[in-house]
Amino acid sequence: MRPNIEKIELDKGHSFHVGTYSAKYFERSWHYHNEFELLLITKGYGTRVVGDNTSPFAVGDLVLLSGNVPHAWFSDTVFFEPDNNEKCESIYIQFDRSIFGTRFAGLPEMQAVNLLLNNAKYGLKYEPGDDCVDIINLICNFPSYQGVDRLLKLIKVLDLFQKGHYETIVSKEYFNSLLITNSDRIKKIHEYVMNNYMADISVQKAAELVEMNVSSFCRFFKKLTHRTFSQFVKETRIDYAQQLLINTNLSSNQIGFECGFSSVAYLTSALKK
Repeated sequence: MRPNIEKIELDKGHSFHVGTYSAKYFERSWHYHNEFELLLITKGYGTRVVGDNTSPFAVGDLVLLSGNVPHAWFSDTVFFEPDNNEKCESIYIQFDRSIFGTRFAGLPEMQAVNLLLNNAKYGLKYEPGDDCVDIINLICNFPSYQGVDRLLKLIKVLDLFQKGHYETIVSKEYFNSLLITNSDRIKKIHEYVMNNYMADISVQKAAELVEMNVSSFCRFFKKLTHRTFSQFVKETRIDYAQQLLINTNLSSNQIGFECGFSSVAYLTSALKK
């Protein structure tokens, strides 16, 4: 199935949308939209999938995406437990680049922000630094901003983002060569691994899901993700194990079992690498 296109509705009296999300877990919605998106996780943890990249996320995770980049946030399995009382929450800002206008965007003072927005086609993750508190506080207060103040605050947030340290999320190879049909295939593979990482995962089954033979699938997967399928499965299990180590009181034996590792020794060895 293709990534779903999401239509963004503008807030009344404003040129861009500010939203908050609060639920037991993040919806597993693989989607894209034409607008830029700045998203901050304020509660919850799990796995973030953007393009060909899969990485863990937790509170404070801040990303900037340009339009048409497929993405989804998958809550940890803990949030799906019947007795779970935790919530997942986020604040997001969705905007079209045209809101800055050609003349204003062309001012010398906007040069660095323009470069940031250009690079957002690769997806950008903000790395916490000395000014981390400033940018997070600004975003957390965004729902209360009104009028021209809200537009000025958006420019301020983007300026703080570009002044800080950030890294790209998706590979340039993905951006340059991945067709939307391949995004569909990657999504199916991600879902298969994330729904079965605690059990045996078969490369044969993964290949069947995207209607390929095993050898073609292995070449396809490595070309797009720059790692083998088995490496991807291992990285996914390690990501979940690290989250459980940080956020739960489970023993090493329990974590190994929950994440699909055959033994505690194998888990320990994997975490050290």
